[in-house]
Amino acid sequence: MKSRTLRLPRPHLSGALCAAAAAGCLWLAVAGTADTPQDLPAAVLTAPFSASASPEASPEAPTEDDGVLPPWHEPEPLATPDPDRETAPVAETFLSGGEEVDGFHVKDTSGSGVDLLEELTVDPDVHVRRDGTPVVLFYSTHTCESFLRQDAGWYYTDESFRDLDPEKSIVSVAAEAAAVIEAGGFGVIHDRTVHDSPAFSGSYQRSWETIQKNLELYPTIQITVDLHRDAFGEEDDGTRYKPVAEIDGRQAAQIMILAGCDLEEDPLFPDWRENLHLALRLQQKGEALFPGLCRPLNFTQRNYNLHATHGSLLIEIGTEVNTLDEAKYSGRLLGETILAVLEDLAE
Repeated sequence: MKSRTLRLPRPHLSGALCAAAAAGCLWLAVAGTADTPQDLPAAVLTAPFSASASPEASPEAPTEDDGVLPPWHEPEPLATPDPDRETAPVAETFLSGGEEVDGFHVKDTSGSGVDLLEELTVDPDVHVRRDGTPVVLFYSTHTCESFLRQDAGWYYTDESFRDLDPEKSIVSVAAEAAAVIEAGGFGVIHDRTVHDSPAFSGSYQRSWETIQKNLELYPTIQITVDLHRDAFGEEDDGTRYKPVAEIDGRQAAQIMILAGCDLEEDPLFPDWRENLHLALRLQQKGEALFPGLCRPLNFTQRNYNLHATHGSLLIEIGTEVNTLDEAKYSGRLLGETILAVLEDLAE
């Protein structure tokens, strides 16, 4: 296995922003701020994922033998800020901490009192075959979430960080993960249905309907992944943070896996321990393959449609000020991590 290098930790977020980061998707859904939905036309594209061949390289383009993975293209020149628009800084950070569990970390705010090390010993209730039948579903509740296009060290303060174009949004990141898993022999469905436009409110109800539709069409699905990108808010001077780690010499957006639980007397999510088993296994594999890529697993009293199956997960990749390239690279690394877990569990 190739050695992997982790960049030295960067300055951490302020206390207020750390709390916002730990809140993850809840912060995103409640606070709005930079992710205030815009009026965008609805668009739906639902289809089994099919990996397509990379564009052919030009005769002058480097190949894998040159140490550059295709597709290759000339880097875009850095943009000069529009003097008529206000900008603010982008700063890098590295998120770590939490409780150590067998070599990886968990931020446990669930109040459940479970022994995480003991839960790790339980095999996930996921039954898959490596025969091409669909076993993984990717979708995004907040489908229009997007990223910076360039690593210029600044962003426009009036930027919405939402884009209906799937090539510029979280949809393209999920496509990277799906391609890796399918290339490994496991069937993948990537549902590109837009759930957060034209209305942001009600996104989770609409994504629940997407999950149920796919489970009915493809009953072999065992794992559902709701892929998001996070947002941390900003400092008084407008600075926003992007969590990054260096993996194999390239900068990747850090990933956060969220595991929910339900401690109510009449729970909607009674089997949350089953989902926790898979989340722990995925976090463990990610740290083994790509040290530093994953932020601490966020174990909290939330649902976010995770009660759909025993293999339902919510995963956040980067923040709005990570670049799209950083996020897509992390999408591929996430795909490799899920693939490795599937290989361990295959019957």
